[in-house]
Amino acid sequence: MGKANVAVNNWLSDNERFADLFNGALFGGRQIIHPGELEPLDREADIIVTDKDGKEKGIQRYRDIAKRWRNEVDLAVLACETQNKVHYAMPVRNMLNDSLTYMDQMKALWKQKSPRDRKKLTGEGYLSRFTKEDRLYPVVTIVFYYDVKKWDGAVDLHGMFGVGRDSGSGNASLMRQYIPNYHINLVDAGNIAMPDCFRTDLQQTFGMLKYREDKEKLKKYINENRKYFGNIDRETYQAYREFLHSEKVMKEHMAGNGKEDHIDMCKALEDLYADGVEEGMEKGMEKGQMLTLISIVKKKFLRGKSLEQMADELEEEIPVIERIYKAVAEEPEADQETIFGKLKEN
Repeated sequence: MGKANVAVNNWLSDNERFADLFNGALFGGRQIIHPGELEPLDREADIIVTDKDGKEKGIQRYRDIAKRWRNEVDLAVLACETQNKVHYAMPVRNMLNDSLTYMDQMKALWKQKSPRDRKKLTGEGYLSRFTKEDRLYPVVTIVFYYDVKKWDGAVDLHGMFGVGRDSGSGNASLMRQYIPNYHINLVDAGNIAMPDCFRTDLQQTFGMLKYREDKEKLKKYINENRKYFGNIDRETYQAYREFLHSEKVMKEHMAGNGKEDHIDMCKALEDLYADGVEEGMEKGMEKGQMLTLISIVKKKFLRGKSLEQMADELEEEIPVIERIYKAVAEEPEADQETIFGKLKEN
């Protein structure tokens, strides 16, 4: 999870924004999910599988954002995967993540049963570790993609098959109807047809992202919506820097409202485009983002994960997390602040 995704994840994790994302993207703006019904959820899911030789292997995935939705007596797991690049295997990746979440639910149900209750189970229930009366909570995942390039990957499992998808006859068509499909709920942030379906600042955000590749239209849109963009909080500002994929520094112009943690995006953008010769985007991460990454790396280290495994699970290049990994390895008991301080010294 790189700097870009950390900033975007922090921004989308806000309950009001998260609920609005689902309501606007899935329900056409109908207020089905309410912020007060959302609860934080462990984003890590794993399972131990045994191969034919009896060797055990752990499969582990880390969700970008995950929340539990409680609506009266109903409950569902809502997840969001943020992508700053097209992931051509996204249907399979999401299918695995969702499957692991269902497996976690099954494990939890089994652990809740007392030894006495387990003895009462039928052979089928004991073998399955899931009874006829047990129930799972549905898992709904959104893929939030925010690169400038339009998404050109498959949006379902069938789209990844080598056989002719559009074939209306023959063996390919016959086989396809018996192959279970898996569809991803894609939000291509720069190509939202109806931003009015969203009620939070996602509406202004999606409106802005339509003009990322046209400097004048982008400036015009932001100035036309100055009431919002002239007074954004720092977390939103950090997310916008990633959305705009700028290689230049946007100076932090404080909004003229006495609030030190609010920024005037209009002035920041004017500086950004002033003469096209600004220096490169800040290197490294903000402290809060770095502390989050340190926490994740430390957790995986204590579970025995190698540097290569961490890089693979976090979808990062090894050099990005190598310094953190080494710092954690030298002093595993140190807290995030201590490790952060050592990294700054070095």
